[in-house]
Amino acid sequence: MRTMPALRGLTAATLLLAACAAAAADPAQSQAATVLQDVLRAVWVRLQAMTPRQPTRIVVATSTVGIRGAEATESELRPYWKGDREQDPAYRAERQALLSAQDLANAGKFAEAARAFDAFVDAHPKSPLAPQARFGSALAQAAVGEKGRAISGFEAFLKQNPEHPLAHDAERVLAALRT
Repeated sequence: MRTMPALRGLTAATLLLAACAAAAADPAQSQAATVLQDVLRAVWVRLQAMTPRQPTRIVVATSTVGIRGAEATESELRPYWKGDREQDPAYRAERQALLSAQDLANAGKFAEAARAFDAFVDAHPKSPLAPQARFGSALAQAAVGEKGRAISGFEAFLKQNPEHPLAHDAERVLAALRT
Protein backbone atom coordinates (compact mmCIF):
# COMPACT_ATOMS: atom_id res chain seq x y z
CA MET A 1 0.00 0.00 0.00
CA ARG A 2 1.40 3.38 -0.98
CA THR A 3 1.34 6.20 1.52
CA MET A 4 -0.07 9.62 0.86
CA PRO A 5 2.49 12.06 -0.66
CA ALA A 6 2.32 14.43 2.32
CA LEU A 7 2.92 11.58 4.74
CA ARG A 8 5.85 10.33 2.66
CA GLY A 9 7.31 13.85 2.67
CA LEU A 10 7.08 13.97 6.46
CA THR A 11 8.71 10.55 6.72
CA ALA A 12 11.59 11.70 4.55
CA ALA A 13 11.88 14.92 6.55
CA THR A 14 12.07 12.90 9.76
CA LEU A 15 14.76 10.70 8.24
CA LEU A 16 16.67 13.78 7.08
CA LEU A 17 16.58 15.08 10.62
CA ALA A 18 17.92 11.80 12.00
CA ALA A 19 20.74 11.73 9.45
CA CYS A 20 21.76 15.28 10.27
CA ALA A 21 21.58 14.64 14.00
CA ALA A 22 23.91 11.66 13.65
CA ALA A 23 26.37 13.78 11.66
CA ALA A 24 26.36 16.55 14.27
CA ALA A 25 27.62 14.71 17.35
CA ASP A 26 29.76 17.68 18.42
CA PRO A 27 27.80 19.95 20.85
CA ALA A 28 29.42 23.06 19.39
CA GLN A 29 27.90 22.23 16.03
CA SER A 30 24.46 21.39 17.43
CA GLN A 31 23.06 24.88 16.74
CA ALA A 32 24.22 24.81 13.12
CA ALA A 33 22.95 21.24 12.77
CA THR A 34 19.52 22.29 14.04
CA VAL A 35 19.34 25.10 11.50
CA LEU A 36 20.45 22.73 8.75
CA GLN A 37 17.86 20.14 9.82
CA ASP A 38 15.07 22.70 9.71
CA VAL A 39 16.12 23.92 6.27
CA LEU A 40 16.48 20.39 4.88
CA ARG A 41 13.06 19.40 6.18
CA ALA A 42 11.35 22.43 4.65
CA VAL A 43 13.16 22.10 1.35
CA TRP A 44 12.47 18.37 1.02
CA VAL A 45 8.73 18.98 1.37
CA ARG A 46 8.91 21.63 -1.38
CA LEU A 47 10.79 19.28 -3.70
CA GLN A 48 8.17 16.59 -3.13
CA ALA A 49 5.39 19.03 -3.90
CA MET A 50 7.00 20.08 -7.21
CA THR A 51 7.37 16.56 -8.59
CA PRO A 52 4.55 15.58 -10.95
CA ARG A 53 2.56 12.63 -9.67
CA GLN A 54 0.39 10.12 -11.45
CA PRO A 55 -2.75 12.05 -12.37
CA THR A 56 -6.06 10.79 -11.14
CA ARG A 57 -8.42 9.84 -13.89
CA ILE A 58 -11.95 11.14 -13.83
CA VAL A 59 -14.26 9.30 -16.18
CA VAL A 60 -17.08 11.38 -17.56
CA ALA A 61 -19.60 9.99 -20.01
CA THR A 62 -20.50 12.37 -22.80
CA SER A 63 -23.46 11.89 -25.07
CA THR A 64 -24.68 13.88 -28.02
CA VAL A 65 -28.36 13.47 -28.86
CA GLY A 66 -30.48 15.14 -31.48
CA ILE A 67 -27.89 16.62 -33.80
CA ARG A 68 -28.49 15.25 -37.23
CA GLY A 69 -25.48 14.72 -39.43
CA ALA A 70 -22.90 15.32 -36.68
CA GLU A 71 -20.03 12.89 -36.72
CA ALA A 72 -18.97 11.39 -33.44
CA THR A 73 -15.28 10.60 -33.33
CA GLU A 74 -13.08 9.49 -30.52
CA SER A 75 -10.93 12.61 -30.84
CA GLU A 76 -13.92 14.70 -29.77
CA LEU A 77 -14.00 12.84 -26.49
CA ARG A 78 -10.27 13.21 -25.85
CA PRO A 79 -9.25 16.81 -26.37
CA TYR A 80 -5.60 17.66 -26.94
CA TRP A 81 -4.06 20.02 -24.43
CA LYS A 82 -0.90 21.77 -25.54
CA GLY A 83 1.95 20.77 -23.26
CA ASP A 84 0.17 17.65 -21.99
CA ARG A 85 2.83 14.96 -21.96
CA GLU A 86 0.84 12.42 -19.97
CA GLN A 87 0.29 10.15 -22.97
CA ASP A 88 4.00 10.23 -23.89
CA PRO A 89 5.62 6.96 -22.70
CA ALA A 90 9.08 8.56 -22.50
CA TYR A 91 7.81 11.28 -20.18
CA ARG A 92 5.99 8.75 -18.00
CA ALA A 93 9.23 6.72 -17.74
CA GLU A 94 11.17 9.85 -16.76
CA ARG A 95 8.61 10.76 -14.12
CA GLN A 96 8.66 7.23 -12.71
CA ALA A 97 12.48 7.25 -12.53
CA LEU A 98 12.38 10.52 -10.57
CA LEU A 99 9.67 9.19 -8.26
CA SER A 100 11.73 6.04 -7.65
CA ALA A 101 14.70 8.17 -6.57
CA GLN A 102 12.45 10.15 -4.23
CA ASP A 103 11.03 6.92 -2.82
CA LEU A 104 14.59 5.81 -1.95
CA ALA A 105 15.09 9.06 -0.04
CA ASN A 106 11.71 8.60 1.66
CA ALA A 107 12.90 5.18 2.81
CA GLY A 108 16.01 6.74 4.35
CA LYS A 109 18.38 5.37 1.69
CA PHE A 110 19.98 8.73 0.94
CA ALA A 111 23.20 7.41 -0.63
CA GLU A 112 21.16 5.24 -3.02
CA ALA A 113 18.80 8.14 -3.67
CA ALA A 114 21.72 10.42 -4.58
CA ARG A 115 22.98 7.80 -7.05
CA ALA A 116 19.47 7.41 -8.50
CA PHE A 117 19.07 11.18 -8.92
CA ASP A 118 22.51 11.37 -10.58
CA ALA A 119 21.60 8.46 -12.88
CA PHE A 120 18.41 10.30 -13.83
CA VAL A 121 20.38 13.42 -14.79
CA ASP A 122 22.87 11.34 -16.78
CA ALA A 123 20.08 9.53 -18.64
CA HIS A 124 17.82 12.58 -19.16
CA PRO A 125 20.00 15.73 -19.10
CA LYS A 126 17.51 17.79 -21.15
CA SER A 127 14.38 16.60 -19.34
CA PRO A 128 12.17 19.25 -17.73
CA LEU A 129 12.50 17.13 -14.57
CA ALA A 130 16.33 17.23 -14.57
CA PRO A 131 16.54 20.33 -12.32
CA GLN A 132 14.49 18.56 -9.63
CA ALA A 133 16.82 15.55 -9.92
CA ARG A 134 19.91 17.77 -9.55
CA PHE A 135 18.35 19.43 -6.54
CA GLY A 136 17.34 16.07 -5.05
CA SER A 137 20.86 14.70 -5.50
CA ALA A 138 22.40 17.65 -3.67
CA LEU A 139 19.79 17.37 -0.92
CA ALA A 140 20.48 13.64 -0.49
CA GLN A 141 24.23 14.39 -0.31
CA ALA A 142 23.53 16.88 2.47
CA ALA A 143 21.47 14.28 4.31
CA VAL A 144 24.34 11.76 4.35
CA GLY A 145 26.77 14.41 5.58
CA GLU A 146 28.66 14.94 2.30
CA LYS A 147 28.81 18.73 2.72
CA GLY A 148 31.37 19.34 -0.02
CA ARG A 149 29.44 17.37 -2.63
CA ALA A 150 26.15 18.92 -1.49
CA ILE A 151 27.55 22.44 -1.76
CA SER A 152 28.95 21.81 -5.24
CA GLY A 153 25.63 20.21 -6.27
CA PHE A 154 23.59 23.19 -5.11
CA GLU A 155 26.03 25.62 -6.73
CA ALA A 156 25.75 23.72 -10.03
CA PHE A 157 21.95 23.71 -9.68
CA LEU A 158 21.90 27.49 -9.19
CA LYS A 159 24.30 28.07 -12.08
CA GLN A 160 22.19 26.00 -14.48
CA ASN A 161 18.76 27.03 -13.15
CA PRO A 162 18.93 30.55 -11.68
CA GLU A 163 15.21 31.20 -12.28
CA HIS A 164 13.93 27.80 -11.06
CA PRO A 165 11.26 27.89 -8.31
CA LEU A 166 13.66 25.95 -6.04
CA ALA A 167 16.56 28.42 -6.56
CA HIS A 168 15.74 30.34 -3.38
CA ASP A 169 15.60 27.06 -1.44
CA ALA A 170 18.99 26.06 -2.85
CA GLU A 171 20.43 29.36 -1.59
CA ARG A 172 18.94 28.72 1.88
CA VAL A 173 20.44 25.23 2.04
CA LEU A 174 23.82 26.55 0.83
CA ALA A 175 23.81 29.18 3.57
CA ALA A 176 22.98 26.52 6.18
CA LEU A 177 25.66 24.14 4.85
CA ARG A 178 28.34 26.83 4.94
CA THR A 179 27.81 27.73 8.62
